[in-house]
Amino acid sequence: MKKKIFYINSEMNPFASVSFQGKISVDIPLNLQNKGNDVRCLMPKYGFISERKYILREVIRLKQILFSFEDKDFDCSAKSAFLPNSRLQVYFLENEDKFGDLNNLLFKSKNGRYLVDNDVRFSFYSLAAIKMLPNLFWYPDIIICNGWTSALVPYLIKKLSLVDKNLSKIKTIFLTDSINKDLVFDYKNFFINDETLDDIDAYNLNQLGCMFANKTIIINNENNISGHLMKTKIFKNSKTCTSISLDDSDKNYLTLLNEIEDAIKSI
Repeated sequence: MKKKIFYINSEMNPFASVSFQGKISVDIPLNLQNKGNDVRCLMPKYGFISERKYILREVIRLKQILFSFEDKDFDCSAKSAFLPNSRLQVYFLENEDKFGDLNNLLFKSKNGRYLVDNDVRFSFYSLAAIKMLPNLFWYPDIIICNGWTSALVPYLIKKLSLVDKNLSKIKTIFLTDSINKDLVFDYKNFFINDETLDDIDAYNLNQLGCMFANKTIIINNENNISGHLMKTKIFKNSKTCTSISLDDSDKNYLTLLNEIEDAIKSI
């Protein structure tokens, strides 16, 4: 049975890419689409992305996305384009305060250090990604969270499904290929500053993804991050976590594609 799949990225060739995540975010969605699935991608609209070059278009129902969470009001918008030379639809979520001024290193300052407000920025992004679904009039069967920047999506899906039954049937797959020890979630910095989140405070974002996703896939890409992650209690005790290894001979990341397809069938 073909699925509706929402592939959430923070980087995607050729729009913006600084890591391995930007590479798989092209081949994996394209392959899933070629198998007949309804696949749509999402990434932030960074200020340096050329709307003219990539033909980003306004979508009336996405021009103003208003939502609330924990009695606070937020807003964003989104534009739409196709991945060049394909019919793969990509939405670009806009919020000038969160994404407009970022440089092409995305998550780091020019001295190479991670930005101190990454958890705030991508917490907002994870929430907005879910809250835009009613505006799309489209609810996916599967959300694939590509990397730590969307690691909060599985948690938020479970939390928000208590009030929005349209979310209750959505399953999540979390992909990680890095340890990112410095990317710790601090609820005091969370954009809603909600103390009810203190039960997940001080966890690495990779751990949060694994805690709440229906399936976690660790990608060993010329490294052995699974060996490090599986030593942590959360990953070690997880019955939904698997790991795969990729190398240069794996054209179009077919090993990862097969693992994702197996996950979609099993959850």
